[in-house]
Amino acid sequence: CIAVIIPCIGGRPGMISAATVAMALLMVTLVKEHVVHYLLAATILTRVIHLLFGVFKIGKLMKFIPWAVMIGFVIALAILIFLPQVPHFVGISTLTYISVG
Repeated sequence: CIAVIIPCIGGRPGMISAATVAMALLMVTLVKEHVVHYLLAATILTRVIHLLFGVFKIGKLMKFIPWAVMIGFVIALAILIFLPQVPHFVGISTLTYISVG
């Protein structure tokens, strides 16, 4: 839902990737360690916090976050996505690497 809603009502195209990836990483762990019922509660709480940030115009404070911090956040998300996939690369044929690359 986040990937569809943010481009429609959001202000930047870059918002879709960071928000979706961050939520995906958190939600997978939440469902794995707890049950799916916590996912619904976490989604509702996330939306309430998002609405409060909009009402109180917290987005204006983003100008105080350095560009390097934002880039570092996105790079960290990329690393967190990549590392669990590394074990799946072991033992596959060279033809797979060639066709994917």
